[in-house]
Amino acid sequence: MNKKKKNQSSFKLHLPPFKKVGTSKTTNNGNQSFSVNKKKEQVSKKPQSLEHTLPKLKKQRQKNLLTRLITLILLFSFAILIVVYFISPLSKVDMVSVSGTKEVADQEIIDVSQIKSGKNLWGIFFERKNISKMVLADLPQVKAMEISLSGLNDYTIKVEEYKTVAYLAEDNKYYNILENGKIVNESRKVSIGNPPIFKNFEENKALILMIDQYKAINETTQNSISEIEYTPDDIDDYLIKIYMNDGNEVIASIPSFAEKMVYYPDMVKKIGDQKGTFNIEVGAYFSPFQYNDKKKDEENAQKTTPEENSVEIDLEEAGE
Repeated sequence: MNKKKKNQSSFKLHLPPFKKVGTSKTTNNGNQSFSVNKKKEQVSKKPQSLEHTLPKLKKQRQKNLLTRLITLILLFSFAILIVVYFISPLSKVDMVSVSGTKEVADQEIIDVSQIKSGKNLWGIFFERKNISKMVLADLPQVKAMEISLSGLNDYTIKVEEYKTVAYLAEDNKYYNILENGKIVNESRKVSIGNPPIFKNFEENKALILMIDQYKAINETTQNSISEIEYTPDDIDDYLIKIYMNDGNEVIASIPSFAEKMVYYPDMVKKIGDQKGTFNIEVGAYFSPFQYNDKKKDEENAQKTTPEENSVEIDLEEAGE
């Protein structure tokens, strides 16, 4: 018996040592569970991912460098073009043209604006408003002006003028009277066109009112007026005498001038071939001229007063 026990105890099974890949945990029921350790797999994968990433990084760096290089080349080229442009004749004014002028000479507009050939193109472009203000201040006949580029390096000046409504006669010279009531300082030897001649007027309220009244009558009546003389007295500060192209004269007050002159053609028809003075300051009277026998052919008439030899005219009847 003892021998058998010895033989049984001496028998051993030799197994290779077991390498733990994971960690063991003992469960509540006494069993052991193993979790596999994946660190070796992760380590083996890292070299493979770097091999793929490095070429991509190189390509991205090359692309960024190329983009920067192209940008620098473009900026440098653009800077060179700007320098060349400002040196070239294209950056200088070539031609200047003026449009819209009737009374003011084109060259006068150019001289006052100081826009001339050879000047810096863009310097003038950014000073357009100031140049326009300068011209308007220096030339009262200019109502508005617009400066614009035309073509590569030409300028066009578009001008709007104040209309000349009459000419002021003074010392055998004529001065333009503008629609805004301003009198141009530059004189001329003769009047131009159909505007009437004004006498004894100044830049004041009476002149502005006279212009407004004159513009209110129709064109036919305007063209029939030769001269308007300002003749204020102690009674009426706005008294005027109008010399008509048909040889008649009209005495009126400026505030009621347009209203009364509407009836002038009908009053002339009612009087017939007689020549004389129509007084429409208060009411309406006609006084024929009295001629001297020796100067019958001359229109140098002496006027009589309404009380001596005048005909009262009913304006309502004349207007029918």
